[in-house]
Amino acid sequence: MIDVNKLLIKLLADLEESSPNFRKSVKEISPLEFCINIKGHKNIYIKIDDKNSEISFLRNNPQFEIRGSLIELLNTLVSKKLNKNLVFGNSELAIVFVNIILKSNIDIIYLIDKYFGNTSAVFAYGILKLFKSADDDSDEEYENIRRRLREISIKLDRLEAIKGI
Repeated sequence: MIDVNKLLIKLLADLEESSPNFRKSVKEISPLEFCINIKGHKNIYIKIDDKNSEISFLRNNPQFEIRGSLIELLNTLVSKKLNKNLVFGNSELAIVFVNIILKSNIDIIYLIDKYFGNTSAVFAYGILKLFKSADDDSDEEYENIRRRLREISIKLDRLEAIKGI
Protein backbone atom coordinates (compact mmCIF):
# COMPACT_ATOMS: atom_id res chain seq x y z
CA MET A 1 0.00 0.00 0.00
CA ILE A 2 1.20 3.51 -0.84
CA ASP A 3 2.09 5.77 2.09
CA VAL A 4 0.48 9.05 0.97
CA ASN A 5 2.22 11.00 3.75
CA LYS A 6 5.64 10.01 2.38
CA LEU A 7 4.38 10.91 -1.08
CA LEU A 8 3.29 14.37 0.16
CA ILE A 9 6.68 14.96 1.80
CA LYS A 10 8.42 13.89 -1.42
CA LEU A 11 6.13 16.17 -3.47
CA LEU A 12 6.92 19.10 -1.15
CA ALA A 13 10.63 18.33 -1.54
CA ASP A 14 10.21 18.32 -5.34
CA LEU A 15 8.40 21.65 -5.15
CA GLU A 16 11.21 23.04 -3.01
CA GLU A 17 13.76 21.72 -5.50
CA SER A 18 11.99 23.27 -8.47
CA SER A 19 11.60 26.63 -6.73
CA PRO A 20 14.21 27.66 -4.13
CA ASN A 21 12.00 30.34 -2.57
CA PHE A 22 9.10 27.92 -2.08
CA ARG A 23 10.48 26.36 1.14
CA LYS A 24 11.33 29.71 2.71
CA SER A 25 7.95 31.20 1.83
CA VAL A 26 5.97 28.20 3.09
CA LYS A 27 8.03 28.06 6.28
CA GLU A 28 6.98 31.65 7.04
CA ILE A 29 3.28 30.73 7.10
CA SER A 30 3.46 27.17 8.48
CA PRO A 31 2.07 25.24 10.25
CA LEU A 32 -0.66 25.21 7.67
CA GLU A 33 -3.79 23.06 7.59
CA PHE A 34 -6.26 23.25 4.74
CA CYS A 35 -8.84 21.29 2.77
CA ILE A 36 -9.15 20.85 -0.97
CA ASN A 37 -12.74 20.12 -1.90
CA ILE A 38 -13.06 19.03 -5.53
CA LYS A 39 -16.72 18.65 -6.55
CA GLY A 40 -17.64 14.99 -6.84
CA HIS A 41 -14.60 13.76 -4.87
CA LYS A 42 -13.67 13.20 -1.25
CA ASN A 43 -12.24 16.13 0.66
CA ILE A 44 -8.45 16.12 0.88
CA TYR A 45 -7.04 17.43 4.15
CA ILE A 46 -3.44 18.62 4.05
CA LYS A 47 -1.16 19.68 6.89
CA ILE A 48 2.17 21.32 6.06
CA ASP A 49 4.55 21.63 8.99
CA ASP A 50 8.15 21.03 7.92
CA LYS A 51 8.74 17.25 8.32
CA ASN A 52 5.38 16.62 10.02
CA SER A 53 3.41 17.18 6.83
CA GLU A 54 0.53 14.83 6.19
CA ILE A 55 -2.37 14.25 3.86
CA SER A 56 -5.58 12.36 4.58
CA PHE A 57 -9.27 12.06 3.88
CA LEU A 58 -10.07 12.35 7.59
CA ARG A 59 -11.24 15.73 8.80
CA ASN A 60 -8.63 17.82 10.55
CA ASN A 61 -8.89 21.42 11.67
CA PRO A 62 -8.44 23.32 8.38
CA GLN A 63 -7.61 27.02 8.47
CA PHE A 64 -9.15 27.40 5.03
CA GLU A 65 -10.81 25.39 2.30
CA ILE A 66 -10.42 25.61 -1.45
CA ARG A 67 -13.69 24.46 -2.98
CA GLY A 68 -14.43 24.06 -6.70
CA SER A 69 -14.67 21.80 -9.70
CA LEU A 70 -11.57 20.20 -11.20
CA ILE A 71 -11.78 22.59 -14.18
CA GLU A 72 -11.97 25.64 -11.86
CA LEU A 73 -8.91 24.46 -9.92
CA LEU A 74 -6.95 23.67 -13.11
CA ASN A 75 -7.92 27.07 -14.49
CA THR A 76 -6.48 28.66 -11.32
CA LEU A 77 -3.17 26.82 -11.85
CA VAL A 78 -2.96 27.70 -15.53
CA SER A 79 -4.12 31.32 -15.35
CA LYS A 80 -2.18 31.90 -12.11
CA LYS A 81 -5.15 33.88 -10.80
CA LEU A 82 -7.11 32.73 -7.76
CA ASN A 83 -10.87 33.07 -7.94
CA LYS A 84 -11.66 34.30 -4.43
CA ASN A 85 -15.09 32.62 -4.63
CA LEU A 86 -13.29 29.26 -4.32
CA VAL A 87 -11.80 30.12 -0.90
CA PHE A 88 -13.62 29.62 2.41
CA GLY A 89 -12.28 30.24 5.91
CA ASN A 90 -9.11 32.28 6.45
CA SER A 91 -9.04 33.76 2.95
CA GLU A 92 -5.98 35.93 3.65
CA LEU A 93 -3.86 32.88 4.54
CA ALA A 94 -5.27 30.96 1.57
CA ILE A 95 -4.42 33.77 -0.85
CA VAL A 96 -0.86 34.00 0.50
CA PHE A 97 -0.40 30.20 0.20
CA VAL A 98 -1.88 29.96 -3.30
CA ASN A 99 0.24 32.91 -4.45
CA ILE A 100 3.35 31.17 -3.12
CA ILE A 101 2.51 28.18 -5.29
CA LEU A 102 1.47 30.19 -8.35
CA LYS A 103 4.49 32.50 -8.27
CA SER A 104 6.99 29.68 -7.73
CA ASN A 105 6.91 28.87 -11.48
CA ILE A 106 6.58 25.10 -10.94
CA ASP A 107 6.49 22.88 -14.03
CA ILE A 108 3.19 21.11 -13.34
CA ILE A 109 3.43 18.85 -16.42
CA TYR A 110 6.82 17.53 -15.29
CA LEU A 111 5.46 16.75 -11.81
CA ILE A 112 2.36 15.05 -13.26
CA ASP A 113 4.62 12.95 -15.49
CA LYS A 114 6.86 12.07 -12.56
CA TYR A 115 4.05 11.02 -10.21
CA PHE A 116 1.25 9.83 -12.50
CA GLY A 117 3.01 8.76 -15.70
CA ASN A 118 3.20 9.77 -19.33
CA THR A 119 -0.49 9.30 -20.15
CA SER A 120 -1.61 11.65 -17.40
CA ALA A 121 1.02 14.18 -18.43
CA VAL A 122 -0.18 14.08 -22.04
CA PHE A 123 -3.78 14.71 -20.96
CA ALA A 124 -2.68 17.51 -18.62
CA TYR A 125 -0.57 19.03 -21.39
CA GLY A 126 -3.58 18.94 -23.73
CA ILE A 127 -5.76 20.64 -21.14
CA LEU A 128 -3.01 23.19 -20.52
CA LYS A 129 -2.84 23.91 -24.26
CA LEU A 130 -6.62 24.47 -24.33
CA PHE A 131 -6.39 26.96 -21.49
CA LYS A 132 -3.33 28.65 -22.99
CA SER A 133 -4.94 28.99 -26.43
CA ALA A 134 -7.73 30.98 -24.79
CA ASP A 135 -5.06 33.30 -23.34
CA ASP A 136 -4.17 35.88 -26.01
CA ASP A 137 -0.90 37.08 -24.47
CA SER A 138 0.92 33.73 -24.25
CA ASP A 139 4.62 33.89 -25.12
CA GLU A 140 5.28 31.24 -27.76
CA GLU A 141 9.08 31.32 -27.54
CA TYR A 142 8.96 30.86 -23.75
CA GLU A 143 6.62 27.89 -24.14
CA ASN A 144 8.91 26.30 -26.75
CA ILE A 145 11.92 26.56 -24.44
CA ARG A 146 9.93 25.09 -21.52
CA ARG A 147 8.67 22.27 -23.75
CA ARG A 148 12.21 21.41 -24.88
CA LEU A 149 13.56 21.49 -21.33
CA ARG A 150 10.69 19.27 -20.19
CA GLU A 151 11.41 16.79 -22.99
CA ILE A 152 15.11 16.70 -22.05
CA SER A 153 14.23 16.17 -18.40
CA ILE A 154 11.87 13.30 -19.23
CA LYS A 155 14.53 11.68 -21.44
CA LEU A 156 17.10 11.99 -18.65
CA ASP A 157 14.69 10.39 -16.18
CA ARG A 158 14.14 7.49 -18.56
CA LEU A 159 17.89 7.02 -19.08
CA GLU A 160 18.45 7.03 -15.31
CA ALA A 161 15.69 4.45 -14.90
CA ILE A 162 17.24 2.22 -17.58
CA LYS A 163 20.74 2.54 -16.09
CA GLY A 164 19.40 2.01 -12.57
CA ILE A 165 21.01 5.15 -11.19
